[in-house]
Formats: sequence, structure tokens, C-alpha cells
Amino acid sequence: MNVSSVYAYNSAISRLYGLAPAGSVGALGSTSGIGNALSLAGVQSSISSTGTLLGNVETLRSAAQALADAGQFTQRSVATSDSKVATAGAAAGTANGRYAVEVKQLAQAQTLTTAAQASSLTRLGSGATTLEFQFASGESRQVTVSADNNTLGGIASAINAAGIGVTAEVVSSAAGYQLKMTGQSGAANAYTVAATGNAAVGGLVSYAPGGSSGASLGSAARNAEGLINGNAFVSGTNTVNSGGLTLDLRATGKTVLSVAPDSQLTQAVSDFVGAYNAVQTSLNGLGGDGLGLNSAYLRGQLSAALDSTAKLAQVGIGRNADGTLSLNTKTLEAAIAKSPSDVASVLSSPGTGLAQRVDDLTDGALSPKNLLKLTASSLYSSAFDSGYGYLGQLGMTGSNGTGYSGLASQWLLYQLGNSGTASEAAGTSGAASFLQSLLAQQSLNASLLSALG
Repeated sequence: MNVSSVYAYNSAISRLYGLAPAGSVGALGSTSGIGNALSLAGVQSSISSTGTLLGNVETLRSAAQALADAGQFTQRSVATSDSKVATAGAAAGTANGRYAVEVKQLAQAQTLTTAAQASSLTRLGSGATTLEFQFASGESRQVTVSADNNTLGGIASAINAAGIGVTAEVVSSAAGYQLKMTGQSGAANAYTVAATGNAAVGGLVSYAPGGSSGASLGSAARNAEGLINGNAFVSGTNTVNSGGLTLDLRATGKTVLSVAPDSQLTQAVSDFVGAYNAVQTSLNGLGGDGLGLNSAYLRGQLSAALDSTAKLAQVGIGRNADGTLSLNTKTLEAAIAKSPSDVASVLSSPGTGLAQRVDDLTDGALSPKNLLKLTASSLYSSAFDSGYGYLGQLGMTGSNGTGYSGLASQWLLYQLGNSGTASEAAGTSGAASFLQSLLAQQSLNASLLSALG
């Protein structure tokens, strides 16, 4: 049974726990000959403890699975001394350390602006126009402006619809309405504009460097330029990829980038240690609650899933005398920085890593199926399978002539969706009898104590 289904048990657990307040059940006398009988308060306590354990095992499994991804040990985080100059990210495996960055020039796009017009809707000349955009990269693209679309707004729409890497818009100022064209950043995206057909449109929109007519240059296309640890970089955009780093350039100036192991990895190990400790603590608490669970065995199974003390110490994990773990985050971070693969070998190696072994255990000895089986059978174990047993006191005996322990186990397993036979799963008489017996205990205790008095 998959541990992720643990919350499906809450209904049955709550149903048992809420049958009667513990305070309403009288204590059985120790001299009555039935001092070992399991009281309802004990059942409530045992079920509550088991529910806590099941929840903690679910958390441990989730933490183990999160830790099992060995690739995360190569993940990096980046801090910058001046985010106004640049921010950055780092690819997995990027060398840890400090990177001095100097941004000498930001990339920018070429913009052109036409002479102002009195209206954006006024037709310019007559006839269709063909605009030819020649880019510095050597590419050439054409845009056709139809005869009935020769306004500033119509020209902008035609350019945008062509998808040539240049966008256009009509802007207004005190002087009037102008057509503004913007290319993409980078020196390779500088462009000229030539026009044939409608002379009025061509005279307004055409552009050539140093020309005396046509559109005016607002900004020139150029590359981003700078240094990373003294090594020059050139980029057509303000996103620069170099040596595993991805820089987002924001302004000229200097900054220092600090690359380190991803802090989320340390948190993942910390979460695992915390979840492991919660399960160990739950098992310690179950040792004396009357369930009969072999908690020492289960604690031993959990401890056996750990690696050697020496290996764990290399990644900052210590073993405490009570079976819990401790984490030295500085040791862990230093180990990751020195050799991520060695840390992954201890914690996340497929099949043999700590995370995998503990995950496997949550499907084995610590699985809900196993824990609930132990819980159900121990509620009416052989210690109580006699006339002195809880159900035995009610005059309910099983086919074996002793206490009707099988009925209790059958009911709990049935409610948890784990009934043993088809007839048990189909019937409800077992569940009804067990419920009735629990409720009857409230009134029975008083008469028992009186008779034994």
C-alpha cells in the first residue's frame, strides 16, 4: 500500500477515537483479575499515536523523494553585489566562486522617427508603396502599403503585420503625429529603408545613414560589451551567456557575482533530517502505549537504513544516542562546494543512497499496511484473547472458544479498506458488533466494578 494514501485512514481513526470520551470510561480494578484488559482510553491513545506515526512516515517519504534527485547537488545560486548593474543565474555545475563583471555598454535597438504630420489619418500621396528594409546582417525584407492604407496608422499596421523584426507605432507630440520604427537590439539588426511607388510615403519613411531627407535616426543599433573576470564579452542583447552564467545587464558599471551551491539543497537535507527524527520520536513514544508494536525493531530498521557514521559525518549528518540525527549545515555546504558528486553518492545515489533506502523502508516495514496490521492485531493480541479480554468481558467469544480478538481486527481492517476476506468486506455485522461493544463498555464498567467490589 502506498504511503501517500495515509490520509484515507483518518475517517476510521477518527471514528474509533470519538466513540466515547476517555473520561466516561471507568478504570478496571487491578485486583479484579482483569487488570490487563485494554480500556477504551488505551485504544484511543494507541490509535492517536498510530495516526501521528503514519503522518510522520508520509512526511519522511516525501522528504526522501525530494532528496533522491542527485542532479540537484550541482544546482547553483548567484548573489550580486550591485543588482542595478546586473543580475545573474548559473547553470548546474557552474564553478563556485566570485566573478567580477564590468558592463561597458548596453545593447540597444535602432529607432527611426518621421517628420510630424497634422493628422495620423491624413492620406499621404496616392498609390501603393513598397518599403524595403535592408539589415546589417545581410537580410532584406519587404513591406507593401496598399493605396487605401497610406496614412501613418496604415503604414504602422502594414509594417507590424509583416513580422520583419521591426515594429511601428504612431506617437504624438506638440509638433503633431509621427511614425516611430524600432528594430531589434544588436549591431547586426541595424537597418536602412528604401521606398518605391508612392513618392510621398517614400519621402517620409525612407532612411539612409547621412541622408538629408526621410526619417531621422533616434538611436543606433549596438551590442552589449563588457568583461567577466577580465575576459571580454559581446552580445547582441542584454542577456549574456558565458561559462555557465546567464547575465541580465541593466546598466553600465561594475558588480561582483558570487556563485554557490543552491541553498534549497541544504533545506532539502534539513527537511529530511527533521522528518527522520519525527518518525524515530513517534516510534519511541509507541514503545509503552500498550499497542504491542515492536517499536524497537522498527527503530532498528530505520537506523539500519542509514549509512556508516563516518560517511554521514562527511556530509554534516551526525547520529545521536537516542537514534535521531543532527545536521551541521556548514559541513554540508563545504562538502557540496568541494565535491557535489561525493555528497550525491552518500545521499542520492540511485538504489544505494540514503534517500532511496529510507524511501524503500516506507514501502516495507514502515508502510501503512504493515503498521496498521500490527496495530489492529495488537489491539486484541493473545494477551487479551481470554475471558478476561475486553470483548471477553462482554460475553463475546470467537469460534476458537477464546476472546473474540479476530472480530476487532476484522472491523479495523475493514474500515481501513484492508479486509481479509470477501465475506468480511461485504458484511457489516462485524463492524456493528464491535461498535456496539465499545459503546456498551461505558455502562458495563460500573457494573463490573460493583460486582468485583
